[in-house]
Amino acid sequence: MRLLKIFALTLLVLFVAQGTTFAAMPDISAKEIYYDFFKGVQVLRGNVRVAMDNHGFKAELSADEARVNMVKKCCWADGKVKLAQEDITFGCDHAYIVWDEKTASVTGKVKFENKNSVTISSDTAVFNWDTKIVDFYGKVKLKADKNVKLADGVKIDGKDYQHIQYNVVEKKILALDKKFNAPKIVIPAE
Repeated sequence: MRLLKIFALTLLVLFVAQGTTFAAMPDISAKEIYYDFFKGVQVLRGNVRVAMDNHGFKAELSADEARVNMVKKCCWADGKVKLAQEDITFGCDHAYIVWDEKTASVTGKVKFENKNSVTISSDTAVFNWDTKIVDFYGKVKLKADKNVKLADGVKIDGKDYQHIQYNVVEKKILALDKKFNAPKIVIPAE
């Protein structure tokens, strides 16, 4: 039970990171929950669902599997990973979150939707929850709503790009690049 509480707190830090006190413990469910002593990770398998409410900031995470390493302060999520928060949904096949760096790196069928603003799909993406900026890389497709904001000098020129930089709070596209030397996003093994 203590490990489950530690895992719950970890997920709050990873996905919410909005304050230092928490209103309520998240609602966590999975078909299988255990601690892998050989790898040093808490494991949740099968229909993983974490619903959290941090003083009104509500979010829900779902995946086929999630693993957390408290020593390395990181988390892996695999298989139909989806994070939903208010008017934002973010999905992918694989995610790697490092909370000391305040980043989430995602790969495989990345799809981001900000209601009444944009829908962006890509091969990979990196989100920094401190700056609230996400960079999409690879074959990036953009569907922009008329309500989307653009940074100075940024103009939408079609739907296909190699890089898009987006501020999720301001709902603003910061960069649109047709040609871009994208960094290789690698999700490390445990």
